[in-house]
Amino acid sequence: MTLPTQARTIVIGGGVIGCSIAYHLAREGRKDIVVLERSKLTSGTTWHAAGLVRRLRPSATLTKLINYSIDLYDELERETGQATGWTQTGSLTLATNENRLTNIKRQVSLGRAFGLEAEVVDAAHAQELWPLIRTNDVIGAVWSPADGRVNPSDVALALSKGAKARGVQIFEDTAVTGLRKKAGRIAGVEVGDHIIDADEVVIACGLWSREVAAMAGAHMPLYACEHFYILTKPLPEIQALGPGAHLPTLNDQDAYLYARDDVEGLLVGSFEPNAKGLPLNRLPADFSFDLMDEDWDHFMPMMENALHRIPALERAEVRMLLNGPESFTLDSQFMLGESPEVPGLFLMGGMNSTGIALAGGAGKAMAEWIIAGEPTMELNEADIRRFSPEMNVLKALEERIPEVLGRHYDNPFPGRSMDTARGQRRSPIHVGLVAANARFEARGGWERAVHFGGQAAHLPLTFGIPAWRDQVGLEVDACRNGAAILDQSAFGKIMVQGPDACSFLNHLCAAQMDIPTGRIAYSQILNPRGGIESDVTVQRHGPDSYLMIVGAGEVVRDLKRMRETKGDYRVEFTDVTSGYAVVGLAGTQAHRVLQATSNTPLPNLKRFHFAPVEIGLARGWAGRLSFTGEEGYELYIPAEMAMAAHEALVEAGATHAGLYASGSLRIESGFRAFGHELTPGTTPIEAGLDAFCAFSTGFVGEAALQNKSPNRRIVSMLFDDADAIPIHDEPIYFDGRVVGQITSAAWSYRFERSVALAMVDAPLGQLSEKTVVEGFEVEIACTRFPAKASRKPAKEAFA
Repeated sequence: MTLPTQARTIVIGGGVIGCSIAYHLAREGRKDIVVLERSKLTSGTTWHAAGLVRRLRPSATLTKLINYSIDLYDELERETGQATGWTQTGSLTLATNENRLTNIKRQVSLGRAFGLEAEVVDAAHAQELWPLIRTNDVIGAVWSPADGRVNPSDVALALSKGAKARGVQIFEDTAVTGLRKKAGRIAGVEVGDHIIDADEVVIACGLWSREVAAMAGAHMPLYACEHFYILTKPLPEIQALGPGAHLPTLNDQDAYLYARDDVEGLLVGSFEPNAKGLPLNRLPADFSFDLMDEDWDHFMPMMENALHRIPALERAEVRMLLNGPESFTLDSQFMLGESPEVPGLFLMGGMNSTGIALAGGAGKAMAEWIIAGEPTMELNEADIRRFSPEMNVLKALEERIPEVLGRHYDNPFPGRSMDTARGQRRSPIHVGLVAANARFEARGGWERAVHFGGQAAHLPLTFGIPAWRDQVGLEVDACRNGAAILDQSAFGKIMVQGPDACSFLNHLCAAQMDIPTGRIAYSQILNPRGGIESDVTVQRHGPDSYLMIVGAGEVVRDLKRMRETKGDYRVEFTDVTSGYAVVGLAGTQAHRVLQATSNTPLPNLKRFHFAPVEIGLARGWAGRLSFTGEEGYELYIPAEMAMAAHEALVEAGATHAGLYASGSLRIESGFRAFGHELTPGTTPIEAGLDAFCAFSTGFVGEAALQNKSPNRRIVSMLFDDADAIPIHDEPIYFDGRVVGQITSAAWSYRFERSVALAMVDAPLGQLSEKTVVEGFEVEIACTRFPAKASRKPAKEAFA
């Protein structure tokens, strides 16, 4: 078969991910697809993957993708005749401490929102399911009968066979040596001297994806680690199971282990805390079906854990210690989507050792994104646009990625944060926050102050009452009754200028942007389906000049959409995030404290107005608004003057509050947040924000909202029981059926109970007619807690 000179879509990479994308593109009717593989199909990572597939995951998105994968793997053999090795063995996840048991129970509850049944069992039942394990330290387990395993190479081959049957051309031993662009957009690939023109190029080449993306100037921040598992020779206990019989897959996350039977023996692998990063220059150019050297010194602590859990290993003869490279991302979530830097270039990788389980669902999601031009499902946690170019720094990847592998089995406690590659992006007032005893979390590369009790008020982490509850209570009180500094400098700032700035923003944003100079508009940016792509405030600084304030971590996303929307508008937009600090000042004393910093009278600002101010030796402007829902201001100060302003505020009596305090107040006030209540699949009508839409102005997504009655709504919820501690995604029941999920939750210091925002699809009639509706239950770690709901903010509805 001769290489073509033109294709509609080129997929680079013939592993399970590339094959899945090609298969799903073809299944959706896309023609003229070419797959280019540098070696052979399944080479690189796919061939040595362990092939474990678990349905229960810590998020709704991952659960949906993996459930689709399992259904697909069960169907592929009938469709293609190629076996996938799918075997429904079930899985058993052990807990040796209360926090682990709570975590796996939380996953069971989340699974029930999608109709997945799993059973919490005791140690004795766990041993019945897996007779080889020692259970004297096991306090509980979760048995998931619908889980199983596949043969990763066979899955990839089945996908490739299905793709070929639909006309996809696959070329092996065909290494891409360059990417071509035209007017900034991807235009094709180079294979030596041969050029293939293409409308779209998809990079799905595993370990090498970052380097291939760089050929086009695109950023794909992933990095490789060595990943270990042992294979034993046959064991009598496994042989005794009989032909075709299997043990469930086993997860002992407290010991960093996973295991399954394999060819009458055992496969036992680990996500060890002291993981080993792998620079690609250590791999030979022809690395394909190859492995790294065994390293028993490194693996021995995990082997000791395995010997404790599975005593039969003491009698086993180890066939090999497999050391195969896999790629990981900075935040342990895979990445997919269209490159923000290069239109038409789609990226998928950094599967964080879940590539086989995710391949079917993620490949389908990527194919639908390519065809539709937009994500067709909720993919925020995996969206490539969450990574700015500043995060694609090799030193950060080298430091962070081994920690990501080593913490793969961490309990996802509230307050959990990575320890490596810290301090990359710091607020202009960071030094002042440190002096105030701030506790920081790394979010999107930024150091964000979450509270001001330091380490003593943060650890130990738990799913129960957190160590910071009392400290955050003091900060909440300051936001209400004092003058609390809230550092919001991580917010993105985008300057929009030009003769058509107003008309452009009226097309981009749902709210009316033809406002007087000195006014602030609150708005959403929508996609053509009417879903919310961003949540912004926009300040008008002049006839042709606006400043857009966007969520922390949303600058890349918003700039991409602005470029796509620009068309013939005479407008320019510039990221000025690093040029300004944004300092919230919340509380009834905010005006007094702010005035005390200045020798000039403060302007008498109405809500959603702004004006110039002097703050100590600094000069900036103040807006009358607050994300806490309390009285206050947002202060916008040039970065080089920010510390002078901070010092003046502190000297005038201001204290500090962190994200946990502002989050609690936000939820009480019913304020929606992007990534929680507001997503690309949620409309302003569903979110209760249609009052901010300027209908008949022709904004993007307006047509999709016309004459649409919502089938679901965002509501406020208050729990009856102070022991209920929701976090996110918990299923909500009404009249015995699942009607929604929690989107945000926090402790309410007003009510001394947990308060939440949630998306529900029933009972919408009662919620429209009544201020408060009783009878809801929220399931948290397999226990249901009663709650009430209202479409009004919690602080109004439940007062």
